[in-house]
Amino acid sequence: MSGRRNVEIMDRRSPTDLQSKSKTWGLVQIRSKNINNSKSCTAGFTLLELICSITILSMIALIIASGFRVGLNAWEKGDAEVETVQTMRVLTGLVFQQLKSAYPYKMEIDDEDVVVFKGEPDSMIFVTTLSAPYPGGFKWVRYLHKERMLLYKEGMLPDKELINNIPGDEEVLETDVDEVNFQYYSDEEEEWRDSWEFSDKLPGAVRVQISYFQPILVNIPVSRESKEDTEAEENVIEEI
Repeated sequence: MSGRRNVEIMDRRSPTDLQSKSKTWGLVQIRSKNINNSKSCTAGFTLLELICSITILSMIALIIASGFRVGLNAWEKGDAEVETVQTMRVLTGLVFQQLKSAYPYKMEIDDEDVVVFKGEPDSMIFVTTLSAPYPGGFKWVRYLHKERMLLYKEGMLPDKELINNIPGDEEVLETDVDEVNFQYYSDEEEEWRDSWEFSDKLPGAVRVQISYFQPILVNIPVSRESKEDTEAEENVIEEI
């Protein structure tokens, strides 16, 4: 009897109820498929997202590499600048000490006894007692700026062939020197000169400019002492 009742109940359902139920079941299936599809989409990256990620990483790597290169170049430039400053400091120190020890050494040049000191804006030759091979000894030194190089040469005294031995076989002290300028102060005229010829005295001072560094002023003590001695002798003669 129960079986018949179930059949009768099922038969009593209208076609509209059956159709609505089938639609509901279809919606449930569609929703479950959408959920499954959304899960599968969120499980990985799309091609566009992957391309964007690679592009961003490449840009970051490029920025880091550029910053590293800039830092390396700045470090190399600073290191080169420090080395140049130290080299120029040593050179100016050498010139300073040699000029401080300049001596009015006389010898015959062109049938005339003159003090060995001659200077041009880019070259200078004089006699110094600094680093002489023995106490009281003398040597001549020459500085020359040529083709962006600072050249140096020295020789021992006495030397009868001094004038012939001056040019040639110079030693390169430093390369890539933009500028070298020497100026010479005359105590008598009380002014600076761009050149100094062989004469009977030394200049009172020398101004040395090497590259873009601050010029140094070197007073020559022997020149001032000889001038004072000469003035004292003249005063004694006048009194007599």
